[in-house]
Amino acid sequence: MSNISIINLNAVSIYLMEIDFSQFESYQNSFTPAEKSKIETIKHPEKKLEYAASRYLKHQIFGSKNIQYDLSGSPYIEEVGFISLSHCNTHIALAVCSEHLIGVDIEEIREKSVKTSRRFITENEKLFFDQTDQTDMSTLWSLKECLYKLSDRNQLLFQKDILVYKKSDQFYGTIQKTDGIYEYELHVERFRNILITFNSGKGKLIHEHSH
Repeated sequence: MSNISIINLNAVSIYLMEIDFSQFESYQNSFTPAEKSKIETIKHPEKKLEYAASRYLKHQIFGSKNIQYDLSGSPYIEEVGFISLSHCNTHIALAVCSEHLIGVDIEEIREKSVKTSRRFITENEKLFFDQTDQTDMSTLWSLKECLYKLSDRNQLLFQKDILVYKKSDQFYGTIQKTDGIYEYELHVERFRNILITFNSGKGKLIHEHSH
């Protein structure tokens, strides 16, 4: 079994596993029939490895239960709860919550986030984040990716529909959903050079769309 680190906060548990490129075949040994069929449709080698590692991690924790999706596209495992998956070049993260929708993102801290920051940072977010700092920009990008996973809509604009701010040193974010704007309390953990961001509570509807 691969080395798995665990983060717990409130009702959320996050499992973090390093991807071992030499273990691709052994990852597949734990696949369910549905997962074996799915990986055959994935052509890109890196995507295949990511899929295999994520299902191996799931299997180590929850056995042969398949990942399913509700009507809004949110993943869950029956009799376990909502889940969220994320990966970077070296690690896979699996977040689980039985009480509410969960979004997780993992990002390596990179200089690239500073170079691309003008595409996702707002003027208000510059009050809370240093646009010249790669840790700050990697954090902001990761928080927005986490929020994106909590919406039931696609093609959201990162400078308009997904906003991040601080209140009393606590991160919060708002996200556009079909029925309105929701606010989430957000949390950031650091593991070596990796940022792990996730919502630590249930979303609150703060503005309902008129029909």
